[in-house]
Amino acid sequence: MKRVSLEKPKIGIHLYVILILVLIIAIFPIYWLTITSFKPKAEWIASPPYWFPNSPTLIDYYVLFFSDPSATAQVGAAFIAFKPATKSFLDSAIVAGLGTALAVFAGMLAAFAVSRHGFGGNTFLVLVLMLRMAPPIVAVIPLIVFYSFIGFTDTYHGLLLVYATFSMPYAVWIIKGLIDEVPRELEESARLDGLTPLQAHFKVTWPLIRGGVLATALFLLILNWSEYLFALMLTRGNVITLPVQMTIYQTYAGVLYGPQAALAILAVIPLVIFGIVIRRFLARGLTFGAVKG
Repeated sequence: MKRVSLEKPKIGIHLYVILILVLIIAIFPIYWLTITSFKPKAEWIASPPYWFPNSPTLIDYYVLFFSDPSATAQVGAAFIAFKPATKSFLDSAIVAGLGTALAVFAGMLAAFAVSRHGFGGNTFLVLVLMLRMAPPIVAVIPLIVFYSFIGFTDTYHGLLLVYATFSMPYAVWIIKGLIDEVPRELEESARLDGLTPLQAHFKVTWPLIRGGVLATALFLLILNWSEYLFALMLTRGNVITLPVQMTIYQTYAGVLYGPQAALAILAVIPLVIFGIVIRRFLARGLTFGAVKG
């Protein structure tokens, strides 16, 4: 009888070197973004570059929220003409947050309909996925014309409906996979006890797939939070999201790299906080339904 070795396979030193190099390449943009946000204007595009701020400062963060002429002069005199970033944070939270919530809720209902009741069959799933098969630029011009006609241009509800519509296909496909892993017999037993189909869905299946749904919500929130094209083309200034706010930090004197980097760092923080809040659901949610070998 052949003896099975239980020793862990050894990893060569060359593999460790490759992994370290890949890690450095992946982390370097984040590092450079972070140090740029603490650099004064003279060090943004200095040659040779400063690999660490020679004169660290918080001025790039300060000017994002406070209209102080003496402070804005240090990052660019034209910066005083820009709106505070507070509004872009609020606008992004509204359209990305509500858009994600609507996409997850509608996607979950559609997933229940397809998984448990066979609604539409595979044809419906393909039609839903087609919303993401074409590049978003294809839908921009028709949306601009349609939104101008119904008065949805540069409105919160107009932009969040777009976010919900174009992120819902992911929600349908992912949540359907989660529901398929829950035995139908559990819901059938609940219905024998007097529950309606909808009650059985939410009282029996929902607690089992909650982690996966929250992981899906985080994925969609990242997509909507960082979306740029629709936010740029469907708004005129009344609604301004963080990606659009970053790109307008350009003047006749050049790009304001410091404030851009500072705003990018701050934009990541809400996603990190949300991920930490739901972290206990993520491990199960991201592995729920995985095929066991």
